[in-house]
Amino acid sequence: MKTINWVGVIVALIVSQALGMAWYGFIFSEKWMALSGMTEADVAGDMTMSYVWGAVQNLVVIVGLALLAGKLGKSDWMGGARLGLFVCVAFALATYSLRFIYGSDNTGLIPIDAGYMLIQYALSGAIVAGLKLGKKAA
Repeated sequence: MKTINWVGVIVALIVSQALGMAWYGFIFSEKWMALSGMTEADVAGDMTMSYVWGAVQNLVVIVGLALLAGKLGKSDWMGGARLGLFVCVAFALATYSLRFIYGSDNTGLIPIDAGYMLIQYALSGAIVAGLKLGKKAA
């Protein structure tokens, strides 16, 4: 756990949550709800718990990226972003695709959800690898 950049983890979590709120709450809100078959009332349910669980999920991803970045010696912004993109494509998006291969989810959701994940993983990887407070960047 010593290899984890905890300041980077916290900053990446804040950035990820803000990105998610902008992405799903403003930019793609109407399109995402329509493709998901949801209404404003469905989404407005218990938003507090949704945000809490979303933050927990993001935290797990970000801590995993931070641990992996430390173990692989990724200590710069671009190396972290590339790591985040690799992990996203190889693990997150590959697993996400099962919803469409075996399930009946609307394939119109792919660009919205996959776009968010690609950006979120790349930003999180860049932040946990590249953010250095009180230290000179390598």
